[in-house]
Amino acid sequence: MFRLLRTTTFRFTIVYVVVFAVAVALLGYLFYQSTFGVVAKQTDSILDQEIQVLSEVFSSEGAGVLRRVVRERAAWRDDGLYMLIGAPSGAVLSGNLSALPPEALSAGEGFFNFTFERPRLDAAGREIGIDTREARGKIRRFKATPDAETSFLVFVARDISTRESLRKRSQALMTRIGAATIGLGIVIGLLFSRTLLRRVDSVNRTARAIRDGDLSKRIALTGAVDEIENLAINLNAMLDQIERLMNGMREVSDNIAHDLRSPLNRIRGRLNEALKSSPAEKEEALRTTLEDAEGMIMTFNALLSIARIESGEGAGQMEAVDLVAIAQEMVELYEPAAQESGFILQLKTAPAPPVRGSRALISQALANLLDNALKYAVGGTTIRIDVRKGSENRVLLSVLDDGPGVPEAERDSVLKRFVRLEQSRSTPGSGLGLSLVSAIARAHRGSILLGESSTSGERRGLKVTIAFPAYDKG
Repeated sequence: MFRLLRTTTFRFTIVYVVVFAVAVALLGYLFYQSTFGVVAKQTDSILDQEIQVLSEVFSSEGAGVLRRVVRERAAWRDDGLYMLIGAPSGAVLSGNLSALPPEALSAGEGFFNFTFERPRLDAAGREIGIDTREARGKIRRFKATPDAETSFLVFVARDISTRESLRKRSQALMTRIGAATIGLGIVIGLLFSRTLLRRVDSVNRTARAIRDGDLSKRIALTGAVDEIENLAINLNAMLDQIERLMNGMREVSDNIAHDLRSPLNRIRGRLNEALKSSPAEKEEALRTTLEDAEGMIMTFNALLSIARIESGEGAGQMEAVDLVAIAQEMVELYEPAAQESGFILQLKTAPAPPVRGSRALISQALANLLDNALKYAVGGTTIRIDVRKGSENRVLLSVLDDGPGVPEAERDSVLKRFVRLEQSRSTPGSGLGLSLVSAIARAHRGSILLGESSTSGERRGLKVTIAFPAYDKG
């Protein structure tokens, strides 16, 4: 329970409840002022008007007429309270109130509230009890002349019991509404906090399991379309990427023994033999050693390039890139090498929008695909570059050959580092070419797909397609 009270959701809920309660209180105050406040001001105004009328009657007609007017008003106004008192004797000359309220003695000429008793009558007019009522009144002293010794106290009031009863009930109702609002807000806050805490606990359990070494754990998805579900999806995608990178590192460790240790062993053995050989044999040993060293440097450079691209450092500045122009340049660059290897290099393009990317990285990916085709399309005669617009606002860059192709079951694995279908590893290469192409595709938020370049014949070849998102100027 105390854990729920410490959650951010509960604190935010309490803040919202307080703000809502203040807003309700403000609305209640405005409602009160526009209803009961207005009615109270109207009552005070009526009392002032009545005293003004009685003052004019006294000034123009005298005390006798004033006494009669007070008696008449007391007779026909049920909610009106009147008293005419002669001073200094204090005798009640007229009115429907038997005694002056004690509050009048200290009120001066201002308004004041007081209580009075009135008989309760049945339907036949018989007295059946006494009611204690509330009223609001005002008192004034009338003198015929400023120096006159005789004066009259005029007391005028209005019965406000009904209004005050309604006001008190309204205040009680608003208080209950406010208490219910705060109570309901706290309950809702606890429910929300418990729901959120359950989902956060799921994330924490997954994080602890991954911290303890279980990289296969993923955050359970609830199907709710909200920000926490989106966060879980993104975290799962991040964990998938981390697991792929960790698996890649393990694969690197498994393959590095052959791809890097073997050249080092050859170099060591060759140099040991060269120490005992003739100068000509020593020169040949140095030449082959240099070739092995260059191969190792190329492998390390490829690994470094993949790491930089996957970290986002090697992508550089992204800009609008024309894939057709890049394909034309690569055809001009690789055509001599293709002819020397016995291939015909073709280019097939269709109108396509530019893509947002790095011209250098896309050129490197296309060069790797062409190198792979020249190296592994054994027995083939044609290599083709295709550029066209695909579906879903994508631009497709493909390299096709008519070589032996790649079996469908192994197409995903050849994108991994150091994976080579040639188990003997006699062909020069490190098995990092397609891994680098895949990293470049991901850096451009694209995808890579391996398939067959032909649907008929024994030699269906290989088709490698990179799908780039079209450039969005917005």
